[in-house]
Amino acid sequence: MRLSSLGYPMIKSTLGQSVLFAYRKMRLSVLAAGMFGTVVLAQSVIAADAQDYKVTVKAGETFSNIVVRELNTLSPWEVVAEYNNLASPDELKPGDVIVIPAHLIRLKNFATVVYVKRNVTHYNSITNSKSELRKGDRIHRGDQIETDETGFVSVSFNGGTSVNIQPVSKMKVAALECVDSDDTCEIDLETFKGTLGVNVQSVGFKNPTEFNIKTPYASAAVRGTEFDFDVTDDGNVLGVTEGTVEIAYNGASNNINESQGVLAGEGRSINDVFDLLKQPELALHDDVTLISSEDIISWQPVAQAASYRIDFASSESMADVLTSSSETNTFIRPVLPQGEIYVAARAVANNGLRGLISQKKLSSVAIDTESESPILDIELSGNEMQITASDGASNDIEIKIGNSLQSISNSEFIVADQVHRIDAGETLKLEIDRTKEWYLQGRSVINESTVSPYGLLYVFEETGG
Repeated sequence: MRLSSLGYPMIKSTLGQSVLFAYRKMRLSVLAAGMFGTVVLAQSVIAADAQDYKVTVKAGETFSNIVVRELNTLSPWEVVAEYNNLASPDELKPGDVIVIPAHLIRLKNFATVVYVKRNVTHYNSITNSKSELRKGDRIHRGDQIETDETGFVSVSFNGGTSVNIQPVSKMKVAALECVDSDDTCEIDLETFKGTLGVNVQSVGFKNPTEFNIKTPYASAAVRGTEFDFDVTDDGNVLGVTEGTVEIAYNGASNNINESQGVLAGEGRSINDVFDLLKQPELALHDDVTLISSEDIISWQPVAQAASYRIDFASSESMADVLTSSSETNTFIRPVLPQGEIYVAARAVANNGLRGLISQKKLSSVAIDTESESPILDIELSGNEMQITASDGASNDIEIKIGNSLQSISNSEFIVADQVHRIDAGETLKLEIDRTKEWYLQGRSVINESTVSPYGLLYVFEETGG
């Protein structure tokens, strides 16, 4: 798909042989502003079995409205009327129930809200009304969703396609035509502002699904490719993390390969290709890291990073974001609910290109203030530090080690470079640089959801220990 000669860039994505794989996840972030171009994503999806569907008539709805909304056409209205024994279908009252027969129902012609956070508004195109969006609500063609500064919503289409709408965003379902598995599923969205995250998954329709997103400036065709596409007032920022994306702007085109990025717009050249910044190395335990209110999460600095984007979610897909943050430091003290949590970290360059993603699973745990904290016996021999954990309330001891402290809310936190897990009585041996300061703390791991408070803060300096 290409735009007319309006001076907007066009993006087309290909993956080569990788597109042959049956299951391919895809994420697309779109930061929209004002004028519209188009982003197109193509994948296969799975058709669902049709069943009779009951619709309760609401105030302002008519029989014709309901048929068009549920079937995307008014043509079978006589079949629906006969199925419901309606002599005068347009004399419906609020509270009446209309049954859409299974052989007509087009289950693909709505999306389902699977996650809502804070304030999200649903604009109903049939009733021309707005309401607070809730989990389980249906989104039909013509409907709009708008989030405020704290709102976040995840919308799921049958077959696995999902759209994550982040804060300060507005999206409209412009077209929705997913009926016959022997045909093509088509989903068209318009983005007026904000950020969308799109994940299109595999298989089921005979032809690839056409997933179109209208945004400012650019047009893209995406098959199994993962990339970020930001649209600002002065142009586009495109970063490719998987596959290849073809971008065209003002008659010029360029293929942007994996781990590369480009800027498009006035005064920018799509021939100037940048390498994406590398993944931030999270200072977390190799296994699942335990995070309590006494912890901060830190990462190694990335060269040329202007800031870092940190997201926390309760699922690996990052669809149900709990909190997001932009940090100029290399640490964050998150406030998280207890349970399994995923963290995704990226470095952001001065030009706005987001780098490669580092993701890790965490376990947010409680602190048992009555539990005994372990005592650490620390010895130095040359450049080797030997750390032995005394017997405590638990045989499982977690030790964090770093070269700096940070004061947050009148408390001191180790910016951990390393996290180790040992048994009580076991000795941990580490090679260290004795010209640096070293800070150590340990705690007992009582079970998968509970830890003791951290014990004494140990400090090693060049002049002593």
